[in-house]
Amino acid sequence: MVNGAMEDSAHLHVAGMVVQAITGVRATSCKSKKSVAGFNLREGKYISVKAEVAGEAMYHFLSRLVDVVLPKIKDWKGAKGSSGDSSGNIAFGLTPEAVGLFPEVEVNYDMYPPKMIPGCHITVHTSATNDSDARLLLNAIGIPFFGKRVD
Repeated sequence: MVNGAMEDSAHLHVAGMVVQAITGVRATSCKSKKSVAGFNLREGKYISVKAEVAGEAMYHFLSRLVDVVLPKIKDWKGAKGSSGDSSGNIAFGLTPEAVGLFPEVEVNYDMYPPKMIPGCHITVHTSATNDSDARLLLNAIGIPFFGKRVD
């Protein structure tokens, strides 16, 4: 979700360009399903972008994430040890500063206004059938986990 998209659609466009740059896949805009008065959110407004990365592009994205971006983040401990949805999907998030560390964004940093670069949530859908196997697989790839592991 892009917080600034409710007031200014430029935030959504920048988010789409950043997601497309780091994944290599065209980003899709998503509308809100419900109105939430507390967030000033109205049903049917475009508020987020997403991209589904599979195949060779997925391996390239994960390798850039593990080899380039994660080592540059000083205070990122890793994904929570309790993360997972009981069916092998693991999710974690990156701050806007961490998204700015991707090589595709760093090279063209002037193209993206720094205050408009969004954070992102990454969900890794594995072939594992439970969370402990999924965490073991992602740990072997190079994604660290912290805290108590819940199996």
